[in-house]
Amino acid sequence: MEVQAETELQSFSSRYHNEQDCMEALIAMKWPNGFVCPRCAHTRCSRLTSRRIPLFECARCAHQTSALVGTIFERTHLPLTKWFQALELFLLPDGISAMRLSQVIQVTYKTAWLMLHRIRHAIGEFDARELLCGDVKVNSDLYGRNPARPQFPHPYASAVVAGCTVTESGEPERVKIHLVPQVRGDGNGANRLELAVFIHEQVDVRASEVQSFPQTYRLYRPLKKVVSEAWTSLKRTYIALGTKHLQAYLNEYTVRRRLRRPGVEESMWQKLLYMGVAIPAIPYRRLIARQPVQPLAAAS
Repeated sequence: MEVQAETELQSFSSRYHNEQDCMEALIAMKWPNGFVCPRCAHTRCSRLTSRRIPLFECARCAHQTSALVGTIFERTHLPLTKWFQALELFLLPDGISAMRLSQVIQVTYKTAWLMLHRIRHAIGEFDARELLCGDVKVNSDLYGRNPARPQFPHPYASAVVAGCTVTESGEPERVKIHLVPQVRGDGNGANRLELAVFIHEQVDVRASEVQSFPQTYRLYRPLKKVVSEAWTSLKRTYIALGTKHLQAYLNEYTVRRRLRRPGVEESMWQKLLYMGVAIPAIPYRRLIARQPVQPLAAAS
């Protein structure tokens, strides 16, 4: 991981040399067609550069805003260069842990943990807006089953519902993996009702042909393989994952898998930055709050 992270940062530094470059990239992403006032939608403004973070004052209503408002970067005290480094390292094949990120970009562990969870929250919220559409397969499966010993599930393996669109060759393309709350360690997957709830919430049924597999002995094998790969990938990077944030880590894996298509390295970086700009930062208090166990129908 260490050599790989340093290699990725070398390519990063060639694109964004300083804070100004990062800020201009962020402004261009937030307002691709020019400034738009968030209060009155006016398009003319004055740019105030007396502060570290540039302010834009609307020429009509005099409302002042910055490119950081409404993004994962809002209220940050860190340089944008560190945030952009974190985004770059987030796209490593197996991601990066908060401990390793804190060492690479030289911030505290708590800061690195919060940065990564803000990114995970953004991509999770963004991914939830896009339904699966087309030829869709849905499995009842277990996350945490050792691929080398599939007949012996881990005592803390979690039941999940996994869905994917498939290519013409039958390979999974876009994937979603959702936890089934309160089903952990008994070796059972989701039932038919929980599969139906997933399909209702995550699939555009009007424009899709859906095939569901509730029995473990007849799962859609290519999709089952992706769930196993998710467990292996997260296990390589993180020492232990509790149920509280496990859904966020699963979202991280599936979105990164979609972004990291061969030959689209620049595109995946731009898409991740766009997600970070489009979704407001999740408050720290909300991240650490005790979360009640919810049924699948109410889970995000």
